[in-house]
Amino acid sequence: MNANTNVRRDLLVRLAAAIWGFAIAISLLPLWLGPPYPGQLPGFAKMIGFDARAPMRFALGLMLIPLLWTLALRPLLTLLARDDTRDWARNAFASASVGILWFVIIDRDLAWVLIAPAIVLAVSLAMRKTDAHFSRHDLILLPVLATVYLALLDFVPRSVEQLFVIALTIVFLVRIAIVPIRRTSGLAPSLCFALAPLGLALQSSFNSYAVRHSPWGPLALAIVAPLLLRAFVSDTPTMRSRFRTALRYVIYPLAAYAYLSATSQLAAEGMPRADLFEDQQHLMPAAEMLRGEKPYRDIIPAHGFGQDALLDYVALRTGPVTLGRALKFRGIVSGTIVVAHYALVAAVTGSPEIGLASTFLAMLLGTAGGSFRVLPAIVTLAFVAYAIRRRDPRWLALAGAGAVICILTSLEQGAYLLLVLAITMLRFRGERIRALKFTAIGGGGAAIIAFIAMGIYGIAVDFVRVTIFEIATLGPAYTLTPYDAPPALQRINNIPEVLGALLDKSSWQYVMWPVMMLLVVLAVTTRTTATLRRRAHREAILIVAIFGVLTAISYAERHHLLWQFVAAPLMTIAIFRLFRSRVPAVRAFAPALLVIVLMIAQPTAHIAIAGSLRHARGPIESGWQELALPRARGALSKATDAAVIDIVQRYVASHLKPGETWFDFTNRGNLYFLLDRDCPVRQLEVAFYETEERQREVIHRIDENPRIRFALLPPYPSDNTAVDNVANRDRAPLVYAYLQQHFTPDYEEGGVVFWRRK
Repeated sequence: MNANTNVRRDLLVRLAAAIWGFAIAISLLPLWLGPPYPGQLPGFAKMIGFDARAPMRFALGLMLIPLLWTLALRPLLTLLARDDTRDWARNAFASASVGILWFVIIDRDLAWVLIAPAIVLAVSLAMRKTDAHFSRHDLILLPVLATVYLALLDFVPRSVEQLFVIALTIVFLVRIAIVPIRRTSGLAPSLCFALAPLGLALQSSFNSYAVRHSPWGPLALAIVAPLLLRAFVSDTPTMRSRFRTALRYVIYPLAAYAYLSATSQLAAEGMPRADLFEDQQHLMPAAEMLRGEKPYRDIIPAHGFGQDALLDYVALRTGPVTLGRALKFRGIVSGTIVVAHYALVAAVTGSPEIGLASTFLAMLLGTAGGSFRVLPAIVTLAFVAYAIRRRDPRWLALAGAGAVICILTSLEQGAYLLLVLAITMLRFRGERIRALKFTAIGGGGAAIIAFIAMGIYGIAVDFVRVTIFEIATLGPAYTLTPYDAPPALQRINNIPEVLGALLDKSSWQYVMWPVMMLLVVLAVTTRTTATLRRRAHREAILIVAIFGVLTAISYAERHHLLWQFVAAPLMTIAIFRLFRSRVPAVRAFAPALLVIVLMIAQPTAHIAIAGSLRHARGPIESGWQELALPRARGALSKATDAAVIDIVQRYVASHLKPGETWFDFTNRGNLYFLLDRDCPVRQLEVAFYETEERQREVIHRIDENPRIRFALLPPYPSDNTAVDNVANRDRAPLVYAYLQQHFTPDYEEGGVVFWRRK
């Protein structure tokens, strides 16, 4: 072992001891902040009631205690720095010292600051010569830690930071306790935790409140099960293969999904939240389909058939026709985006553990879930990445079929995937024809099946016509500014001061895209001499980044930051590749990138929010309630929406007969669903029929439908339903003129205006 290595080791342990000492000095602040001492001179300190000597004592402590503490621990530090001490022991002590500094900034409790690192130091010293077999497979401890933390939240009356430290300590002690058990024949330590992540399934929102908040099952799986597996399961090739297969295909994706569910707002409140405007886009097409109407012909699913019609239709056909049923079903399916996220990273890296780590990073960043329309795109991107990494174009058949599903689910996501597939085929140097063949087989076959199915259903022609000539032309009606800076970048835009703002929660995604774009440009324009295998790995990463770059189109359309769904995968993959680089200078940059990513992710905030949600039962905020209206059951509606629904419900009850309906000019199409009335036009929003041709179609439908007895309009000039502050009467002046001519004002309440038909 060379001298430089010994110096680095000694420096690491002494720095860790100094950090621990610094944390101790901070924890002493409450001790110094006593009452004013007898005879203390009048001043600010005496006026607010603390010992005037406290600031001086605190400052001296910050200077002296780290020095004295490091000197006092020198004999122990010498042992940790020796050649016969395993790296894990030094790393564990260093991690405990940094972790306790995090803790003391939140909670200045001297006992905790002393005891927690002392336990880690004692264990590290006692087993410093033992090979604990730590590897990247120990990333399985992430869901184990989450399981223990959530379980402690359920029955230990402590603050979240204290419970998190306890959870860390428990997981560390169990991991180390496994090592001496059947050291030569027992199952690998990381595999001993294979069952532990299943505790998250018990804590998810799919269970009753009593079950998901019972700590004993999850704690048994996290603490007892690993010890039993080590004691009674032998380490054979067959057993290793079975456990790794279960982890890769079942336990890891299930753990990621279950943790997302356990820490969700739905788990805390018990019901999904509804929005009168947003939910109309997917509920109304489904509701009209229940009436026997056809999508595209009778009602337009603007984003795509899967996103805005099929998913909710399945929910309503297989259960109660209620708002809660549709939203909960949508949330359950949309939550599987985190599983697709895991599959994408595992496909790019070949490591399920890195995929698991990426899902937890995404949950810290708040990008693990999302709209259902993203799900097929992420799954398809995973097939593309796997095909490239394995240099096997046969997988592009699945990707081609996936692209068709993307188009049917969401037009924009389908467009991105078609572009990605085109670029992918070009990147298959030497096998472009095969890549094209398999893509065409998968995509063509899926397209034919889909078109035949739509033809049998009677919407094939309508799908093509409406998609190309109506939906695709709506862009100008919704276009916003070319660029709006996030709040952090609006406050600070000077260099280098802006560098700090780049890590703000509101701005990091804006920074992510140009970074991706620049790296893609470098990758595409650089020739490499890497081996075929290494080049394939890089190409897989590149195609994910290209997808992220292409989604900037979504920002141009509507300021949607859709590249957020590949942000955590690319960050995780980048860190993984840097740590595995053969170039020492590149490897040295990996810890810095890891720190930057954690700064962006703000894990402390996530820990606190998870604790708050875990303790909640019912609406977290005031003003949310379940409505008595039959179709509104099972969901929470905000007070403003509840007031509108009540006003319209009372008017409908007194003015409409069964089978009669109204024309909505307020972008509140979901009222049709809630009150079980027919939507008389194909378009849900006023912006959908801004062209003269579409306006005349709407006028014709109103004119020819005697069942329309009144029109619902917004107040003017304060149109409280206007999209982008463009009044509905300005978006569709011909329709408004028709309403003025054939309807007359009848009643107004709470910003809702009713015009009855003449």
